[in-house]
Formats: sequence, structure tokens, C-alpha cells
Amino acid sequence: MPFDNENTYIKMVERNEEDLFHKKFDESVVSVTKLFDKEYPNLVNGEVFEEEKLVHLSPLDAKTQIGKFQMSTKETSERAVKIARENYRNWYSKGYLARAQIFLKAADLLSQEKFEFSALLSYENGKNRYEAFGDVDEAIDFLRYYALNLIENQGFERFTGTAYYGEDSKSIMKPYGVFLVIAPFNFFSITVGMVSGPLITGNSVILKPSSDIPLSSFKFVELMHKAGVPRANLIYLSGSGGRVGRTLYTDDGVDGIVFTGSRNIGTKIYKESQEKRPKVAITEMGGKDTIIVTQKCDIEKAVEGVARSAFGYNGQKCSACSLALIDRKIYDTFKKKLVEFSSKFTIDDPRKKGTFAGPVINREAYDKFQKIMDTVPREKILLGGKRISRDGFYVENTILDNVGDPNIERVELFLPILALKPVESLSEAVEFVNSMEYGLTGGIFSEDKKEIDYYFSNADVGVIYANRRRGGSTGAMVGSQPFVGWKMSGTSGKGTGSFYYLQQFLREQAQTIVR
Repeated sequence: MPFDNENTYIKMVERNEEDLFHKKFDESVVSVTKLFDKEYPNLVNGEVFEEEKLVHLSPLDAKTQIGKFQMSTKETSERAVKIARENYRNWYSKGYLARAQIFLKAADLLSQEKFEFSALLSYENGKNRYEAFGDVDEAIDFLRYYALNLIENQGFERFTGTAYYGEDSKSIMKPYGVFLVIAPFNFFSITVGMVSGPLITGNSVILKPSSDIPLSSFKFVELMHKAGVPRANLIYLSGSGGRVGRTLYTDDGVDGIVFTGSRNIGTKIYKESQEKRPKVAITEMGGKDTIIVTQKCDIEKAVEGVARSAFGYNGQKCSACSLALIDRKIYDTFKKKLVEFSSKFTIDDPRKKGTFAGPVINREAYDKFQKIMDTVPREKILLGGKRISRDGFYVENTILDNVGDPNIERVELFLPILALKPVESLSEAVEFVNSMEYGLTGGIFSEDKKEIDYYFSNADVGVIYANRRRGGSTGAMVGSQPFVGWKMSGTSGKGTGSFYYLQQFLREQAQTIVR
């Protein structure tokens, strides 16, 4: 079975079904509300309700109650680890083919429900229909890709020959036992991918979802149970990262942690998780993603690529461009065209068909935007710079002109704020990129192959693109563009959606039988 990306919207347009796409999405926006305003339990091999609750409100209006979720206790967390550890061998012993088949079934189930999941994401994390669908499609891709990768590698079991006469040896990759997944709000697909890697390879997984998308994560875990994953091997625990997360990643019964989020939290987890014994710690900690625009670019292509990368989903992507280094010879022309192009993006309710970007994720992000803007001189703001006065957490797409502030030029902001900076040469631009502590994604716009080759040869960044109009530093596709962070952006050096990814959740055992 060859791997094929889901690509729902593109394929429906190719089949002349664009109107049907919009009709089904609009219907799902209404139908999915039947899930709202209910209480959802923890899933710890059975339903568990705690005394303290988390109330989840939609960022669309800060009023719509998505649901009530459990604030997990230390006792529940410890019970979850015990259950997961006691049962992981049963899951592994099913064999790689059975586990892969369950994941392929889960991919089919999610594909059948993708309109509902996409509509739910519009409510939970404020994505427009195109971004939401791309997110759910990527989740489906992860499930299928990892299943096929496991099958292709025959469960990572290989015969290694005969060192001595009468001995037969083989190498078997086996699971560690229990992995904790601490997931982010911005991509449902990241949650799915982070769970899939350790789970399909035979580990038990405890998912601590983002408190900003708890319902879509809950529904995903239910779907995996329906597909055939035992409830004891995939556990859902909602709650605060400080309480639940730390209890779990410091527990001696947890063998590994998969984390996506901020640098500060990621480094804290990496350090504290190792205090009792060595553990696998796979962290993706964001980036300061930079696009270089040279004098030899196609300027219309560059403007669109930078704008879409910076402002798609309000800059709340790990890969979003937040700094553009522009050749000084075209700097004034470029920024004028960029402001003109970016001003056309519609910021509105993401459930509406014509919306480009909806709200930022929560009050904290909304207030953070204002605090940053308070530090920027008014004359440096080329576009935006203000919060939008309406229900919900809406802010303007913002472009800044050569601010020179390292807190803006070198720090991940995770907001629709793009800083422009003139440079004298490509080598100066690459040197600036390499001086960053981060190294997640980036891009270049140039029609000169030698310039592209120079960038590709010298940029210390995990995911790079040349002349990508659809998003100059964004939009990695499972199977084609492994998503991997260098330097402070990640710890493993192995990309998601890559043929190297699954082996991180396995440890090698050499077995020899003497005849």
C-alpha cells in the first residue's frame, strides 16, 4: 500500500467538489456543537472524574463553553503510570503487523470524521476551515505513514549473521515501556503524531493534552480505542502542565517524554526528567524562523511567501516566519509591496468562508501582543499593531520596520508579528540566521541557483525551502518534508513524518542462539 497524503481540499477541488467541501464544513460547524457544554472524564482504563475542573472556553468569543475537563490529581497520575507499565508488554506482544493494522483502521476512521474534527478545531484553536482541514489531514497522514513505515521495516527486526560457528544472531528493536506526551495547542496533528510514534512501536502512552484543545484530543483518544488500541495502553489525562506534567515526567515508571512547546518548559522537562535515571526526552521547542529575500528574487513570489508564512494561523506555528532579512537594494520596494499584500488578509470569525485568520489562542496571548507593541516605537509599525475590539482574542497582523530589538528579532513571539531587517549580502543574512539559538525552519527567495545552493549548504536549520510561494517557511508535508529542529529547537535531530522517527521510541536488543 503506497503512502498518499490526504489533501482533502485540494483533491475535492480537483474533483469539482469545492462547493460540497464548504457545504459539509458549514454543516459540521453546526453539528459539532452537540459535543459542547458537557463534562469529559479522564480516560485511565476507565472513566475518572476529579473534584477540581477545568472550564474550556472558545477563543472565538471567550464565551462559548466547549466543555469541562478534569484537573488530574497526583494520585490519578501515579495510577495511570502503574496501569500503563503493567500492560505495555501485552500491547507490544500483539506484533508490529497487528499494531500497524490498528493504526491504518484509525486513519480510516479519522478520515470518515474529518469534517467534524476540522469544525471542532475552528472552535477550539481558532483555525479557519483550510488551516483546520490541513491540520486534520496531517494527523491522518501521520497515522498512515508510521503504520506503513513500521511494516516496511518489518518491526525493525533484522538477522545479523554468525560471528562464531553454531551461533545465530539477530537485532530486535523493543519498546522502552511508557511514554508521556505533552502536546501543544497549535496543531492537533502534532498531538496525533507525538502519540503515534511511541504507541505504534509498542509502548504505552499517557497523553497530557494542551488545555486549549482538550476536546479534540479526547475525541482522538476515543477514536484510537475504537480502532483497537487497548484502553490500558493509551491514557488521557487533562490538567495543568505544572501539576500533572511534572508528576508524570519525574515518575520513575515513565521511560520517555515527548514534548512540543516553549523553550523554557522544554529545557526544564529535559533537565528534571533525568534526575533519577536517564530517560528518552524528545523535545521540539519552537523557532525563530527567518526568510531571506535576495536582490535576485521574484519579488511578487517573495512577498506572498513571506506574508503567508508570517500570518497564516496568526503566526502561531512553530514554523511561522517572524523575521525577514531583505537585501537592502530592494528593501523599500519589498516592504511597500508586503504591506499592501498583507493588508488584504481578513481577520474574522474563522467559521466564515472568507476568513484568513481568526483569534489568537487565549487571553495570555492577547495580552502578550499588547505588551510587545507597547515596547515598539510607533514609527516602526508599518502595518497593524493593535488588538481588535470585539468578543474573543483578535489582533491585527503586524509588520515592523527594522526595529533592532533583540527581544523581537531573536525571540520566538508566536504571534502575527513580522520584523523586517535589511542586509547587505546573502552571506551576512546566513551568518545572522546561524547566530540564532534556534534552528527549526527557514527559507530563501532567489532565482539564482548559486544563491540557493549557498543557503542550503550553510544554513544551520532543520527544515528549509527555496521560493515556496504557499509559505516561505511553513507547510511541511508528512513523508516529503521531515520536520526537525536543530540547536535549541529540538533535541533528537530526527524529524516527524520521517523514516528515522520511529526508532527513537525503541531500544536495541541483540539476541544469539547457540545451535
